[in-house]
Amino acid sequence: MSRLKEQGMRLSLYTSVRNVVRMDFPVREMLQHHLPLADEIIVNEGHSDDGTLELVSSIDPKIKVFRHAWDDTPSPAWWARFSDDARRHCTGDWCLKLDCDEFIPEWEFARLHEQIRTASEDILPVKFTNFYGNYRVYHAAPEKIRWITHKWILHRNRPDVHYVGDGSSAQIGEQPWPAVRSDALTLHHFGAVRDAAQMRKKWREDGLRKQNRRGPWIPQFIYNFRPHDWFDADFIDDLATYEGPFIGPVREAPDRFTKDNLRLFHHLKQLGR
Repeated sequence: MSRLKEQGMRLSLYTSVRNVVRMDFPVREMLQHHLPLADEIIVNEGHSDDGTLELVSSIDPKIKVFRHAWDDTPSPAWWARFSDDARRHCTGDWCLKLDCDEFIPEWEFARLHEQIRTASEDILPVKFTNFYGNYRVYHAAPEKIRWITHKWILHRNRPDVHYVGDGSSAQIGEQPWPAVRSDALTLHHFGAVRDAAQMRKKWREDGLRKQNRRGPWIPQFIYNFRPHDWFDADFIDDLATYEGPFIGPVREAPDRFTKDNLRLFHHLKQLGR
């Protein structure tokens, strides 16, 4: 039994999903991976039509699924609203919000429990390693392309917790975020390790959302015909090889976390990167 449970403290993990099967997110792997970490897992399911509801509902009784109609306005603030909806169902003393492409490494589970058991803060940051194309390549300079380097997603379960901006980070009331701790946990982020056609669609929709507007509808076969190029010039110069360790889901099913046939990895190794 962990010292967290010895003290009667409970951890809730929460996430939000809609049509993530179609979008090639590793939702099954993510939920199964974190079952030993959390006392409950809350899923805000947004009335999917691709089998997502059936998938997340069938994994384990520890996973509690709640359905909410999601706001589809073009403003990025809608991400904050569905994160808040999920958090309100949490019953733990502490809460951890993860997207369905984010994994706390299993070797960090005990340290996460120890951090929240001893924390004087109400909210803690989590740092990111952003993988790209496959599980052997990551982006070494994510700030250059405005990718996430850390989020404030580990917090006490307080009624004044709310998500701000694009919904990436939580805030306690109007309190400023404390400094990022040197011992902050690092999660593995596989948002850019998905089907190349879905990645092309994501880049377009993200760009439109940042402009608070909708663009003309584009059928899926167009993205299939013109998928994302993994060697895109916006990314290639700042990629580096990741030498491990690898999380359990990667070790068990490396092909699930490989979308480019490891071409980027072999290319970077030839360059000594």
